[in-house]
Amino acid sequence: MSLSQHKLRAIQKCLLDQKSSILNKTSEFRKLQADRETFGDEADLASAGLEENVSIHLHERDRRTLLFIENALGKIANGTYGQCESCGCEIQERRLEVHPFSNHCVECMEEHESRPLS
Repeated sequence: MSLSQHKLRAIQKCLLDQKSSILNKTSEFRKLQADRETFGDEADLASAGLEENVSIHLHERDRRTLLFIENALGKIANGTYGQCESCGCEIQERRLEVHPFSNHCVECMEEHESRPLS
C-alpha cells in the first residue's frame, strides 16, 4: 500500500474519533427515547412524532456509518486498508483522506452507481 504509516495512523485516529462521536450520539438518542414524556394536545404529539422520525433517520444513518468505520478499522488491522473491494487496486490516497471508510476506488464506485436498480 502506498499510504505511509504516519498517514495511516492519522486516518485511524480520524475513524476512531468518528466512531466515538457516533457512539456518544447513540447514547444520547437512547436516553432521549427513554426520557420521552407524554404530550398533551395533538399539535404537541404531531411535533414530537416528526422530531422522533428525524431522530430515528439520523440514528440509522449513523449506524450504517459505524459499520463502514468498523470495516475500515478491521482492514487497517489486517493490512488490507486502501484496497478496492471490487477490483483489488489501491484506492487513491486523496479519496481515503476525504472519505476514510471508502471501500471502492473511484472507477468501481462510478460503475456501481451507474448500474440500474434491480
